[in-house]
Amino acid sequence: MQTLTQYEYLDVDGILKGVANWIVKESPLTGALPQKSIQGNSYKYNVSLTLPNATWTTVGDPIVSNTGTYEQRSTDIYTLIQDALTDKSAIALNATQNPEAIDTELAAQAMAHEFEDTLIHGQTTTSSTTKQFKGLMRILAEFESSSTTDLDALNNSQVIAVNATSGALTMVYMDELIDQVKPGKPDLLLMSRRARRKLNALQRASGGGSGAGLVMTESALFGKFMESYDNIPIVVSDWQLDNVPDASSSVLTTSTYNKSTTRASTLDNTLIYAMKLGERDVQGLHAGKMTHERATFTEDYNAIRNRFVWYNGLMCASKFSLACLINVNPDS
Repeated sequence: MQTLTQYEYLDVDGILKGVANWIVKESPLTGALPQKSIQGNSYKYNVSLTLPNATWTTVGDPIVSNTGTYEQRSTDIYTLIQDALTDKSAIALNATQNPEAIDTELAAQAMAHEFEDTLIHGQTTTSSTTKQFKGLMRILAEFESSSTTDLDALNNSQVIAVNATSGALTMVYMDELIDQVKPGKPDLLLMSRRARRKLNALQRASGGGSGAGLVMTESALFGKFMESYDNIPIVVSDWQLDNVPDASSSVLTTSTYNKSTTRASTLDNTLIYAMKLGERDVQGLHAGKMTHERATFTEDYNAIRNRFVWYNGLMCASKFSLACLINVNPDS
């Protein structure tokens, strides 16, 4: 099980390696996400929902078996594709730049943005499609049941509401979020830029980090110094939005959430995720590494076509490896 960064080391295609590098720069989370190779277009796995309990016994007592509970989930492998067309006349007439390289980099950015957006919102919101894999929102909802699509803090232990509708972020809630991922600590915290600014302000107000806000620590996972909370790296995503609607009685409806809505009153919340990465935790799925095709003849166009294809998915095998805060108004 490798990451996208490690897979690129095995690749001899210079263009494809460049695309992988660009994707990682656009989305550090994508680069760190473990990737499991599978065969076939669908994958079934068991999700651990409750832990087993050991019991005390005495002489003559029967031994009661307790193995915890599991439920089977399945996910498909989906196709993410992007074409980059470069007009041959632009190549011939440009003496200072490489138009094909520029178009290829833009294609890589498009791949990275779409993957990260889907990683969060896949098969939720009004803009979702069944051609995408299920994102973190949907995976979290299904910890309650395989048919649940809402984030219900009343019936799903991995969903924590800071308020029944909308409320202010506090460090106590951040600590509760972290505690809900077990055993051990999360590998990362995923949030928006606005939420990070709020957390920074809370840290300064508390006197943490010598009054300097969030602490910079070296992350073994990402291989660089990063802002962290409680020594947990913070990953900021521009696809974690701050226009999530107010909930109703601690239940956030995701199917009617329109990501394109302008942020306003009652549409000013965000989510913060905590997760562990690994084969028994949150990981990506793929049916082969990203592929690259370059065609010098394109029907009806005087252009070179670079096509990038990635067959991928996402899963979480343990309920306790993923949690989120909902109803967070980062401006409160």
